[in-house]
Amino acid sequence: MYVARSRTGAGATMNWINEIVTPYGGLINTASTFAIAIFTIVLACVGYRQSRDARILQRAYLDAKFGGIQTNTAGDLVGHVTFKNVGHLPAASVFWLVNLSSGYADWKPEKIRSRDTMGESVLPIGAEWPRGSPSLPHPQENPKGLYIYVWGRVTYRDGFKWRKRRLDFCHRYPWEKRETPTGGGVKISTEWARYHDVGNYAN
Repeated sequence: MYVARSRTGAGATMNWINEIVTPYGGLINTASTFAIAIFTIVLACVGYRQSRDARILQRAYLDAKFGGIQTNTAGDLVGHVTFKNVGHLPAASVFWLVNLSSGYADWKPEKIRSRDTMGESVLPIGAEWPRGSPSLPHPQENPKGLYIYVWGRVTYRDGFKWRKRRLDFCHRYPWEKRETPTGGGVKISTEWARYHDVGNYAN
């Protein structure tokens, strides 16, 4: 008898719930559909952010490290820079430009066009790639306040995006810090290198 009463009580409760819920069935379905849609959008946003963060962490990154300045066999100055892939994927379609100029503290690099870059190469993970500039005759101005600038651009594909990444660099060396190494010539060590106030950009 106790079990029968329990079942009857449960059935009555369900009927009572149905009587209350039935008039609002359409509204409940609409609310449920809306909630599912919101949940789906939230999941999509979370997935997108995770994918974006993974790309940021894993993609190729190129750095332009100081390489110093030295004279070549003709006695002219040559600026050096070392491109290094500090990311977690190979850098593909690498094009570069390295220039050398002299000027004072207010000097600014010229505008670089895509057609000015050269090469096409691949830089593996962790690889370093030294590059040199065209030669520059010794400056004749008063060395006080004069700088030698190693500047240019490198573009590459980072392993994810179809568009190319770009790194502009401008390294500054004080001409008065030049040294005469063993064997002759002129050298300015990377110890004195600094990033110039303009001409440095990365995306």
